[in-house]
Amino acid sequence: MPIKVLFNDSPLHNANEIRGVGTYTKFLAQNLRKNKGLQLVFAKDKDLSFRPEIVHYPFFDLFLPTLPLIKRGKTIVTIHDVIPLLYKKYYPVGKKGQLALVKQKLALRGVDAVITDSNNSKTDIAKYLNFPLEKIYVIFLAANPGLKKASAEEIARVSKKYKLPKKYLLYVGDINYNKNIPQLIKTLKFLPKDIKLVCVGKNFYPHNIPEWQWIEIQIALSDVAKRIKFITDLESEKVNDLAAIYSGAVAYIQASLYEGFGLPILEAMACHTPVICANNSSFPEVALNKALMVEEAKAENFALAVETVLAWTVNQREKFVKQAAVHASKFTWEKTAKETVDLYQEILKK
Repeated sequence: MPIKVLFNDSPLHNANEIRGVGTYTKFLAQNLRKNKGLQLVFAKDKDLSFRPEIVHYPFFDLFLPTLPLIKRGKTIVTIHDVIPLLYKKYYPVGKKGQLALVKQKLALRGVDAVITDSNNSKTDIAKYLNFPLEKIYVIFLAANPGLKKASAEEIARVSKKYKLPKKYLLYVGDINYNKNIPQLIKTLKFLPKDIKLVCVGKNFYPHNIPEWQWIEIQIALSDVAKRIKFITDLESEKVNDLAAIYSGAVAYIQASLYEGFGLPILEAMACHTPVICANNSSFPEVALNKALMVEEAKAENFALAVETVLAWTVNQREKFVKQAAVHASKFTWEKTAKETVDLYQEILKK
């Protein structure tokens, strides 16, 4: 008999759709649906007659009451990271948020298992949410399967469409504190003036939040306003465009101080783009030795890594990116889904 699973797909119907949580929910759900051993019902389609054996919440908000105290079946929750608890000063939540965190921790006590993206996050979840380590399971994510090395023609088309610089470093993502965008921007200060920076993300526009103000200050301090291009209108379905933007970059830099996983690292690798990141948090697990890893997430260190990439011969670059692409190909959503189903089965046996 198929396992009856109620899958909460709400991240696909709110602001999370364009974030990492939405990406995870989308690709996991797509691959779970292919499994004949499951009777998968989405939360939006549920009716009261459906009696789930497993309820899976593919998200967990620290500061909103997203997890009910009373469970409808054996419950599994995916928690990608607890970064706001590591950097409390930079993630102010107020009294309502703090109260919600208390409720969420209480609701978490009744959960049968937690899925997370890395061993690093597993340790954090046990520590900061006081959840039993033995009930936390690490299941790696994967890149968007539509992202792969673009042809020279595609790169030229997309370069013209978005008015991309000739030689650019790339970053894809948000501007949260942990993303360390000021140091990313400062990197340009230590590089030749023909090297530019392209940042892709919905929040790279002037608005009244500290993170944007830090960006503006760093641009002024480093005097690099003319060397940065922000792309805020790249729709999530424009996978070919994003693949070409990745493929045309000198290197991809993930300057983060901390990540639960760091999905763009695998995306860049899949597009045969050299990856530069710091040797922190989950990056050693995700990148292994297939990225240029610096010991501290500082502009000077990132710049040195870029200089290394610029000094490569064509053959050296080709060898590096091919090995990284092979590494990235080992992470698949089919594998993520299979390991998730394996966990469903394990939990039902207990």
